[in-house]
Amino acid sequence: MDNKAVVLKQVTWRPPHGSFEFGPVSAAAESGMFIALVGPNGAGKSTLLNLVSGILSSKEGDLKISGKSMKEWTARERGRLMAFLSQDPERPFGFPVTEYIGLGRFPHVGPFRNLGKKDREIIDAEIKAWGLEALKNRSVTGLSGGEFQRVRLARALAQEPGILLLDEPGNHLDLSSRTGILNRLKQEAQSGRCVIAVLHDVNDALLFADQVWLVAGGRLLKTGKPKDVLKPVILAEIYGVELVPFSSQDGLMMLGVPSIQ
Repeated sequence: MDNKAVVLKQVTWRPPHGSFEFGPVSAAAESGMFIALVGPNGAGKSTLLNLVSGILSSKEGDLKISGKSMKEWTARERGRLMAFLSQDPERPFGFPVTEYIGLGRFPHVGPFRNLGKKDREIIDAEIKAWGLEALKNRSVTGLSGGEFQRVRLARALAQEPGILLLDEPGNHLDLSSRTGILNRLKQEAQSGRCVIAVLHDVNDALLFADQVWLVAGGRLLKTGKPKDVLKPVILAEIYGVELVPFSSQDGLMMLGVPSIQ
């Protein structure tokens, strides 16, 4: 049985203005995998996510989602299939947390139907899973960055997506919040979802990801297991920083910055 959630074949994208060109890129993401997109700023990681989500469209190459061409999916069908968390979201003024999470059910019920019992159960389950019980009646406007990011993730998972796309899910968060989010994403992949996330910290990718897609200069340079892709010699060429490998308590390879000269 083919379990490929996302397949890109020679996908290329060019903006209407400017010299940046992304691709051609060919890769496949399977269900049940946590894939980390790693690379320097401006490499094309967000562009790749936007192409997979349907926000951007490519006139060259072929992009298939769950075996169907991207062009064959309607916007509502994509909403049932995929959830996408951008880097810097807007907070709708005055929205209570519960109602905001409930927006994730709209692809299933439509904008003009009331949420049913099943929808409420899914929302309540995500509120509990993310520890948001004390915040559920508060406005999202007054939440801290970490609190709002958990609310956004609860909304995304309330969509029941088969594919979860995230652009820097731990951006600007403290260590506890970031680790909690990455642990949950790992669990979601283990439950059968395809999780593709931009991660800036290479150690997060080494610890949590099943596979790494290394992006630089608008190209997909290498894909594979984190320890095979995130080698110091490869990263030194891309980032211009010499990293020192060491082992975690569990025997996993991690990378550190050498002492300051």
